[in-house]
Amino acid sequence: MKRIAHRGYKTLNIKENTMEAFKNAFNHDFDGIEFDVRKTKDNKLVICHNAWINLTSDGSGLISELSYDELEDYNFGSNATPSKIPLLKDVLKEFKNNGKIKLVEIKSNINLDEVLDFIDEDTYFISFDTSYIEALKKIYPNLKFGVLNYVLNTELDYDLDAICLLDNIANDLIVEHFLNKGIKVFIYGIVGKIDYLRDYDNLYYIVNDLSTN
Repeated sequence: MKRIAHRGYKTLNIKENTMEAFKNAFNHDFDGIEFDVRKTKDNKLVICHNAWINLTSDGSGLISELSYDELEDYNFGSNATPSKIPLLKDVLKEFKNNGKIKLVEIKSNINLDEVLDFIDEDTYFISFDTSYIEALKKIYPNLKFGVLNYVLNTELDYDLDAICLLDNIANDLIVEHFLNKGIKVFIYGIVGKIDYLRDYDNLYYIVNDLSTN
């Protein structure tokens, strides 16, 4: 089974969504990484899951109300392994053409123009907002896009490159349905295992239980 490290390979000293967590994932032979992108007050694209930085750094405040320079004042890592908030540009540049998946969940409306030179064929942009993904596809027709839980919608648009499905709704019939359309399938969620699924090409499991390793 191909594995994607959710927010990187986290440990007690390496925190989620940091450059160290992403490097750690590839050092442990993961097939890709998943991470979240948000926009700062000065329109920089940074990697962070939460809108507020209170739980993931030693600072406080909303990313959308802080400049990138202000965010750089805070530690998003641990005391043992300090880390600055990563720029999307730097992460994509660091791992461009490494043959590994970069699964980028978009948390706010963004402009991808400044990172176009660093996007490779293994980079996928995903969101829960299907209409926003449709809009981005029109602006950037050469990039790869996907949606989360799209199988729950009644009208399916197969002009997608990837889909993320919750593990508690995924089954072989659903997985094969999308794979037969040439769509990569990523499984994530709450069950914590997918040993009930067959092993398919272009099926990936987003591993989330690494925080205590």
